[in-house]
Formats: sequence, structure tokens, C-alpha cells
Amino acid sequence: MQIIIPSDVFPPSGKGGAAWSSHALALALQARGHRIKAVVPDRGGRGISAYDALGVPALRVGYAAPRLPIIQNYFRHEKFWKPLANAIIAAAVGRPDVIHAQHVQVAPAAVLAGQRLGVPVVVTVRDHWPWDYFATGLHGDRIPHPAASWASLASDLPVRLGPLRGTLALPAIPYMLAHLRRRAAFLAQADAVIACSSYIARRLHGIVPPERIHVLPHMVDQEALSTTIATPSQVQIAGPMLLFVGKLEPNKGAGLLPAIFRELRGVPLPAYTLLIAGDGGLRKWLEQELGRLGVAVQFLDWAGHDEVLRLMARADLLLFPSSWGEPLSRVLLEAASVGAPILAMPTGGTPDIIHDGVNGVLAATPQHFAQRLADLLTHPEAARRLGAAAHDLARQRYAVPVLVPQYEALYRRLREERA
Repeated sequence: MQIIIPSDVFPPSGKGGAAWSSHALALALQARGHRIKAVVPDRGGRGISAYDALGVPALRVGYAAPRLPIIQNYFRHEKFWKPLANAIIAAAVGRPDVIHAQHVQVAPAAVLAGQRLGVPVVVTVRDHWPWDYFATGLHGDRIPHPAASWASLASDLPVRLGPLRGTLALPAIPYMLAHLRRRAAFLAQADAVIACSSYIARRLHGIVPPERIHVLPHMVDQEALSTTIATPSQVQIAGPMLLFVGKLEPNKGAGLLPAIFRELRGVPLPAYTLLIAGDGGLRKWLEQELGRLGVAVQFLDWAGHDEVLRLMARADLLLFPSSWGEPLSRVLLEAASVGAPILAMPTGGTPDIIHDGVNGVLAATPQHFAQRLADLLTHPEAARRLGAAAHDLARQRYAVPVLVPQYEALYRRLREERA
């Protein structure tokens, strides 16, 4: 099949989980003999240019957007959708079999292109963008809320932008709500919508007809991971290592680390090092707070993807206190795939990956999280058993040979229905 994959982010420039998940799908389909081309928005770029995206043929589509909040959204989306749809059409050789959009910016353009070409469109939803303007599902980037409304945005903007800028942005609320309605309307026109977890599937009801919703998790190339972690990590730490991977922002749980380690004061534990692989707005605050608590901590800023995988394979325990409605974390998928023992909060789609006491541990509060952390540190053999179970279950559920046929079957069915 000829499959066009528009994606908001894509390696090598896109470094987050969405970028790597889109890339993993493209590589897996390509390895099965399908003709793949990625189409990637390029803010600040000009025109359309071809490039090799780590083994995947791709097109960059340039566009301009000012830095002003709200206004930049219009330039990234409504103003860009038609030019991006034209680029998706230009990426095809003849009539493609399917267009599979990977995120919010490209989804409406993919639907427009699919309608003009007469081909089915699939959209993957891997965060909260269909019902939340900021796509986090968090009010003020901190408190979970069900969906955006006039009232929620009016109280949210001053928190996000500051009192003055947030107040000045209030007249933009009608546009923000209309923009959300446009997102949802385009999504409802897709022939199929892939939810990355059962949690996201539940949230999509009421926006997308239930018969068009399919739960398919992100895939992990187990063989490539095994090759990567065969090379030792460059980071050498003596003794037990606790690992946190992710942006140092409130929604990723980084802000809960001091509360967790505060609970461990006075608890007799083996000497350990907390290694934090990530950067963000909480970096300085974390250094100060963890330093006051006497935690032996080391920051790596944002380590390369391969190095992060090696750190996961080396970790005695991966800490994942994510406090938002986590759709389906690639950090957890990859950590499980390399056999890392995992301690996580049961938010969003995380219980799809981790079953408490079977292939990891779930704890809902900082106090409980600290208790389970202490237990696993003092019983390393139990942690290792959980890591081994995580590795085995990941191979059964998220490996490329398991998931690619499911994507192929969906594409073929949609193609036949359209024909």
C-alpha cells in the first residue's frame, strides 16, 4: 500500500514520544513493503523540501507563525490547513491507499486532502486535543478538568499567561472555543480514529461515532531496543539508581518528586542516586528542593533517545509520578520493553500498561508512592521480577510483529469500504 503519514512532529527534529511513535509506525510499515512518506510541518521554513527522516522519506512543509499567544495558533492551524492539505496531496504518487494523520495540527489537513483524493483518512489521538484547547486536559497545567468551556478558559488563561497577559487574552475565548469545535468536527469526519489507550477511547465518545474508534497502542521495536541497550550507558553510577525521564513540568509529575522524597526522610534505605533525564521550568526549583532534602541527585538535561534507553535498562527503578491524564506514555512502553522495574501513578492510560504487582507497581498519592518506593528499594529481587514480567508482557502486547498486522487490517478494510 501507499500510505501518507502527516505528523506534527517527526525525528530527527521532533524528540518527544509522539515523534518517536509516529516514526516507529512508519519504519514498521516500510519494513513490511509498504510505500511510506511522512509530511511534517516546519515552522519558520519555506516551501516544501524533501529529506530523509532517519530512514523514512519525508517532506517538510514550511509556514510562518508569530510568537504571540492565541494568534500563533490561528497561523499554525486554520491558516495552514489548506496549504498543508496541498502538500499532503503533492506527497502522493497517484492515489494513495490511506492517509494516517498523527496529531492535532495535521489532522484537519489530512481530512481535507482525503476528501479531495477520495481516499480514507485515519487519525491517531494521543493526547487531549479533541476536547482541550491546550491539549493537556489540565486547568492551569495542573488540575485535571473534563473539557474546555468559557468559564474554564477565563480562569485558565491568567494562570498560564500571567495576570496581565491572561486578562488581555480573554477576548480570544470565542475564537478558542470555535477552534476546538473545528478540531472536533474534522476529527468526526475521519474514516477511523485510533485511540492509543482505553482511557483516550472513553474520552472520545461523544466526539467520534463509537464504531469509528479503534484502540491500538503505540508499537515498540523490541529488536532495535535490544541492539541499542547492548552498548553500555555512558553514565556510570555506583549503587542503586532511581530514574526519572521526562520534561520537568508539573503535568509530568516532576513537581511531586520533592513531596515523595520528603516522605522518605528518616526511613532506613540503601544508598541510592536519583538520576533525572530531562529539562524544563522546574529544573532550578527541583535542584533546590531535593538538595534541601539531602537527596543524592544528578541531572542530565535532555539525554539522547538511545542513551535514555540504556539508562532505563540500567535503572533499579523507573519513577513515573505523572499527574495528568496520561494518554499512553512512550517512556513507560520503552521502559517496560527493556525490563525496567516501574513505579507509576495510575493516571489516564497508564493502567493499560502497568498492572499493579504483576509487571510494575501503581501508587496514587505521593505518600503511597514513597512507601512503595522504599519497599522496592529494600527488596531489589522483587523489583527485578517485576521488570522481567514487564519485559515479557511488552513483547506480547507492543512488539512490531503483534501490532503492524492490526494497522494493516484496518487500512485494508477502509480501502475496501471506500472502493
